[in-house]
Parts: sequence; C-alpha cells; structure tokens
Amino acid sequence: MSKDMLIIANITLDIYNAVLGIILIISTIIRHVIKRKVRIWFLLMISANIIMSLADIFTWIFEGNANPHNFIILPIAMFIFYIMTFGIIFCSGFYIINSLNKDKYSKVFKISLIVSAVIYYITLLLTPFFGILYSIDENNIYSRGKYFIIPIILDTLLYFHCFAYMIINRKTIHRDKVFPILSFLIFPQILQIIQLLYYGISLVNTGYTIAFLIMFIEANRNLEQTLDSTESQLSEKEVELIRQVHEAQNTKLEVIKMQNHTIESLSNLVENRDADTGEHVRRTRAYVELIAVQLMKNNRYPETITPRYIRFLKRAAPMHDIGKIVVADSVLKKPGRFTPEEFELMKKHTSEGGRIVHEILDGYESTEYIQITANIATYHHEKWDGSGYPLGLKGDKIPLCARIMAVADVFDALVSPRVYKSPMSYEEAFAIITTSAGTHFDPIIATEFLNIKEKTIAVTESFKQNKYDITE
Repeated sequence: MSKDMLIIANITLDIYNAVLGIILIISTIIRHVIKRKVRIWFLLMISANIIMSLADIFTWIFEGNANPHNFIILPIAMFIFYIMTFGIIFCSGFYIINSLNKDKYSKVFKISLIVSAVIYYITLLLTPFFGILYSIDENNIYSRGKYFIIPIILDTLLYFHCFAYMIINRKTIHRDKVFPILSFLIFPQILQIIQLLYYGISLVNTGYTIAFLIMFIEANRNLEQTLDSTESQLSEKEVELIRQVHEAQNTKLEVIKMQNHTIESLSNLVENRDADTGEHVRRTRAYVELIAVQLMKNNRYPETITPRYIRFLKRAAPMHDIGKIVVADSVLKKPGRFTPEEFELMKKHTSEGGRIVHEILDGYESTEYIQITANIATYHHEKWDGSGYPLGLKGDKIPLCARIMAVADVFDALVSPRVYKSPMSYEEAFAIITTSAGTHFDPIIATEFLNIKEKTIAVTESFKQNKYDITE
C-alpha cells in the first residue's frame, strides 16, 4: 500500500474513532446507562481516546517540512498523543476498580497505576530532549524512540495487575461485568501487536473504540433487564402498571435502536478499513429487507420468512463482514487481485465473523437473532452450486438468510465504486445476477430480486442523494 493511501486510511479510522466517541459520550450522558461512580471514568476514557485520535490526525497531516508551521504543530500533536495514550490506561484501571468495587488487591492495583503514571510521564517530559519514547528529526519526520518499549512494558505490567485483581476477586465478581472488561483488555492489545508488527498503521485507538462500544452494549443490556424487573414489580397496581409498561416499552425501543446504531457503527468502522464509502452496510441492509419482503409477498419459503424473521434479518445484515477485523490491512486494502495465499487469508473473515458474532451477542440477544446473524456472517460467500466458502455448502444446505445476503452483497459490490474498480451500470449488474441464478445464487431468490429492479434502483439512488430513511 502506498504511503498516501496509508495516511488516508489512518485518518479515516481516526475520524470514525472521534465521531463514535462523541456519540458514545452524548448517549452515555443522556441515557445514564452507567452508574454515576463508574460513568466519570468511562467518559474520561472515551474523551482521552477522542483527543488521541484527533492528535493522531494532526500528526499525519503535519508531518514533514512542507510548511514552517509543521515544525510547531507536529511536536505538540505528538506530545498530546502520548499523553492520552497512557491516560486511557490510567483511567481504565480506576474504571475497573470502581466497576467491580472489590477491596482485595485494589490498593496494590491503585499504587501500580500511580507509580506507572509517574514513571511514564517523567519519561515523556524528557522525550523531547533525549528522544526516549519518540523522536522528530530535522525534516520533521516522526520515528520511534530508543526506549519506546517503556510504555509497552508499563502497559503489560498494569494489565497483569488487572488480571490479578480479577482473579483474586473471581468468586464475587458478577459474570456480566467480566466480558466487557476482558474486551477492553484484549481488543486494544491485539491491535497494538498488529501495529507493532506493521509499522505505519494506527490501530490502537480503534481497539479502544471497539471495547467502548462493547461496554456500552453491555450497559444497555443491563438497563433492559432493570426495566423488565421494574415492569414485574409494578404488576400489582393496574393503573400504575399501564403507565409503567408504556414507559418501559418506549425506553426499550430507544435501547434497541441505540444497540442497532452501535452495531451499525461498529460494522461501518470495520467496513471502512478497506476504503469503502461507509454506506455499504446500510445499502445491503436495505436490499436484504426488499428481497425478504418480496419473498414473503409471493409466499416463498413461508415456513421461515415471517415478519419477525425479517426484523431479525434486517438487524443482522450490517454484521455480515464483521470478520474483516481479523484480516490484515495489507490484504484487506490491496487494490489489485489477491494471490492464492492472500485469498485464503481473506476467506477467514467468514468463519471468524461467525465466531465474533457469538462473542459479542451471546447472552445479550435472543438465540434466533444470534443464529441468523452468525449464519449471515459465516455463509454469505457460499454459492448455490457448492463452489463457495468457507465450507462449500450447496443448495438449501446454505442458510436462507445467507442466500438472501449473498444477492444483496454482490449487487452492491457490482454497482458501487471500489478502489480497484469503477461501478457497473444497473443493467450490467442485473445481467450478472440473471446469469448467476442457479450457480452462485438461489434461483428463487435471484428471480424475486430481479422482479423488483425498479424498487432496488430507487433505493440505490436515494442513498446517493442521502434521502434514504431506514426505520428501525
């Protein structure tokens, strides 16, 4: 990948991290989904990640000696970036301590946080003079410092203390708090390892964003459970029950809408790693709904397709490419044809997608919805004639939801611009769907899709004009 494309990709990720962070801050303040004692640390973590993402944008834009102002802006942006990097870790430690609210080992954990912060910020203050963590040369180019490993060692020690804190208190920690905390400990570390292996990409703050999204989803789920409990307690008073039921239903709808928006934002974040427009997941969701409604209208697959199934299908569609998060940028963002080895790596996003769906949604959503979402993520590249992947399933052995998704996904890929191709005309795209019926696609689904060409074109054009309205 060229340096210019890498810069654009990094800036795009930073923008998404900042925007999603702002959305999470507003949502957290408005919805009060997190307890007040813990909320302040959660908001501080997100705020630090937003500032870090914005500082990262400035470092990419103002690196080099093209302008005299660059020599002032880059050092400031880089210094702020490093301040926020450890600031997130520091805030996260106190978030975990206050969230779990356990006394065993908490003093040791707090002392380790404070001592690590003192060591880190002293080395950071000395860095502009001695190049400890990073250096900026006479051409205003950033590079890692002689001892850039120091914050990594400190982070590792703090993560060790965090794991020790959780293990020591394991018998009294509520299970619903474990996964969000583990997601914070795991996702940023995975992306940091990738960033260390592939110098030049900026992924750590994206890892934090993913973890924050998962924490927020968990908080929403807990809020739903609280509302359900409240409904049961008020059942003895009929008049009061009616009022409370209406309130709970409205709040539930808001929570579900928030969850859908969070999942769509996560899907967009993953999708935009390969420089798509950001609208792919919304367009494919619209196509999936059109196809499913058409199938139900003509009594196709009546034993499966119901209004409830269509609602789940529509919510599940944005997660179809969630597995791309495990695919390296060198493969995902390649503008040309894949080598056989690269294609094998790309194929892994299907099976990994199904696994990630279960990791994110198990215990949070209904079994039916989780299964539909996992099937879409895993099998949407299977083909009717058995030549697809990952398992080479054939015919109706492929889950129906994945067969619907396949048509929507391919059509959008055909009519949308990509870094490696120009968009096809609608006529060319429909012609390919026609010739692929019975080989790539379920012939019934392909036929019904071709029967709604005008609706599909109208939806596609409305997206181009930013006029398409998706009702949750």
